[in-house]
Amino acid sequence: MASAWRQGRALALTGAMIVLAACGAPDAPAPATPTDAPVETAAEAGSEGGATHACMIAGEFQLFGQVIRSRDCVQTAGAATEVQLKRVCEGLAQTSAQMGGKAGEITYMDACPSPSQGSCRRLFGQDFDGYYYERSADDLAGLPASCAQGGGTWAAD
Repeated sequence: MASAWRQGRALALTGAMIVLAACGAPDAPAPATPTDAPVETAAEAGSEGGATHACMIAGEFQLFGQVIRSRDCVQTAGAATEVQLKRVCEGLAQTSAQMGGKAGEITYMDACPSPSQGSCRRLFGQDFDGYYYERSADDLAGLPASCAQGGGTWAAD
């Protein structure tokens, strides 16, 4: 059971990274945003008209009967635009809904908070870094392999 759960969790993480890669494509059309999707704009207003460079996505979903909580942050790491960041954040927020949970809540901010439990630099070779918070030890243990599989570089923060 534990092995199947780990394989399922790795599959879920890989699925989330696939969503990120697809959402991060610069020429992909922006997905329609459901009217009930929780997107907090207060953090955007707090940036005094400056560009948004990160988003925190908080949510949970069930996998093999286990509830997996996630609070992850995506931050631009180069030439990525605000439009690309929003596309990635909205796609990742919908991933938990596709796995049987509710859509993740998005909070836009200037930068991901520090410290994090770890990070994946240049997710899928894209101009984004992922930062992970509030992950269980088992869940965190699978992230370096998922990061490497997606072409990123893992850093224990």
